[in-house]
Amino acid sequence: MNLRIIAWSAILFSIFSCGRKEKNFICTSPNGEILVSVHLNTHGKCNFSVVLDKDTVIKESSLGVIVDNPQFSISDELSFLQAENRVIDEEYTMKSGKQSVRRNHCNETTLNFENASGHPVSVIFRVYNDGVAYRYQLKNHLATSVKDECSEFHFNGIAKVWSIPFSSNDERMFDEPVAVSAIENTRLSFPVLVNTLADHWALLSESAVSAYPLSCGKFEKNSMHYAFASEEMGKNTIDADFISPWRVMILGKKLHTIVESCLIDHLAPATEMKDLSWIESGVTSFPWWGDNLANSSPEAIKKYIDLSATMHWKYVEFDVALVGSPDKAVEIWKSVNWIKEVTDYGKQKGVFCYGWDDLKNLNTPEKRKDIFNRYNELGIVGIKVDFVNSVSQETRKLVEEVIRDAAEHRLMVSFHGAPAPRGFARQFPNVLTFEAVMGAEYYLPINGAKGVTPQHNCTLPFTRNVLGSMDYTPVAFSSKIRKTTMAHELALSVVFESGWQGMCDVPESYQKSVAKPFLSQLKTGWDESKFLGGYPGEYCCMARRKGKTWYIAGINSGKKRTISLNLPIKNSGTVHVYTDLKNDLNSLGVIDYQVSADKPFDLTMQENGGFAMIINN
Repeated sequence: MNLRIIAWSAILFSIFSCGRKEKNFICTSPNGEILVSVHLNTHGKCNFSVVLDKDTVIKESSLGVIVDNPQFSISDELSFLQAENRVIDEEYTMKSGKQSVRRNHCNETTLNFENASGHPVSVIFRVYNDGVAYRYQLKNHLATSVKDECSEFHFNGIAKVWSIPFSSNDERMFDEPVAVSAIENTRLSFPVLVNTLADHWALLSESAVSAYPLSCGKFEKNSMHYAFASEEMGKNTIDADFISPWRVMILGKKLHTIVESCLIDHLAPATEMKDLSWIESGVTSFPWWGDNLANSSPEAIKKYIDLSATMHWKYVEFDVALVGSPDKAVEIWKSVNWIKEVTDYGKQKGVFCYGWDDLKNLNTPEKRKDIFNRYNELGIVGIKVDFVNSVSQETRKLVEEVIRDAAEHRLMVSFHGAPAPRGFARQFPNVLTFEAVMGAEYYLPINGAKGVTPQHNCTLPFTRNVLGSMDYTPVAFSSKIRKTTMAHELALSVVFESGWQGMCDVPESYQKSVAKPFLSQLKTGWDESKFLGGYPGEYCCMARRKGKTWYIAGINSGKKRTISLNLPIKNSGTVHVYTDLKNDLNSLGVIDYQVSADKPFDLTMQENGGFAMIINN
């Protein structure tokens, strides 16, 4: 008997003895434009593909998760048990972010299998109008650890990729898009933006990563594989009945689908918090940027409180743990007698203080209780937690403990030196923002920083900011090393979204600026956000609504550009537009334009420039 006959005999025996047959399962988006096909082959291996509007975007892609105890793994030799289908259609509200009222609407298919060891396992797909997500449920009755995943998105051709190399705080520069061949087998931080050969758009990331390590992406040719973000972190214990994070692809024919998507939050667990009345997003002044010793001086902090009060901003970032130091958390603040005086001064003016501390000072329940109780006594309403700098399972658990304990003390939270968000804002509404970006801190000539490029700024709305609030701390008028115009800087306050929008510059830069009327009306926690036009790395124009008022802004990279925008307005009239009066970094001025509900708005942005305006509808 030759080898070919032996092989076929083995296959036939396997099929007939186990009763395993090739099977296909289909799940579509509510609008019918996205179709996911899951294929169980005769070897019991599960793959999937994705079609958008009759075009194959993702071809046969692997599914599976390998654990130390092989009896619980999802690999090959799966036997189909049953499929469960349901429609998810729910509405929820957010305290911050790009949209206040959201609709989580998708079709979900749970495919239940029996693995080679006879244990039940499941693969769960959700298909939205703007994307696809899948996860695994092992139903293991014993704790074990994950060794590897077979999860991937295998693209049917890629034209360009926008990404940054992996880092534990995601503070890297977005440069020119690249071909996949230039970044093969390179660990990439999420999100990763893909423009396909068919000119569709996909953004890859993950969601609902709770008490589990964060992942990164690795391309092998046109296939994006999910992997542990740190190969050195070792094994990761998972409890019984393990449910993995969602592996996510936001998908659309046009860029507006990517920019406006709330899919990362849709996939996160709904909040269990009952009373959210104390959580409020807002604009804040940020003293450290202009004076890194400002937090050591009550006079300096009061100066920034006065700025916030004058500009009608709700907050000031008072980094109490930086009393006596420009960059290291110290214990001095706990014995300083003027802290309460400053916070009371702020409250009298309608300005609330939030603090700052190093994660290592919050890594036990005792430390958190001490600091959070002191915050409550001092009238400090939130905390920026810094130096997270880790994607490990241990750190993920600690971050959740910090968030939950902060909520018990009615404290809002921001994370710096931390990876990009994975849906925490829905599960924990007291989390207002994450840094996870090379922002205006790099406009300061410290640690060798040389500023960030306009191209980087014009890529962020299509990448990092899609995942959630981004604490870039914009509007750095007085930076000596910025490459952007003042109008570009002003526009960042609208183009970039953050629950705490930290205005970084010194008081006089805003108080003496022609843009003071605009900045004094600035809002956060948007009711609606619309992408008006742009292309990654080239330009981006956004419209954000608060109540009946639209804030519209755009930023440009490279040579001056004339744009034509359809504005989301109902009325016509004259509007003050803040823009660059000439091709100069410091020529910010105001020009009156006529706008109409039924005619495109035409405007020229200067080289590396921008514009901003407010329209009451």
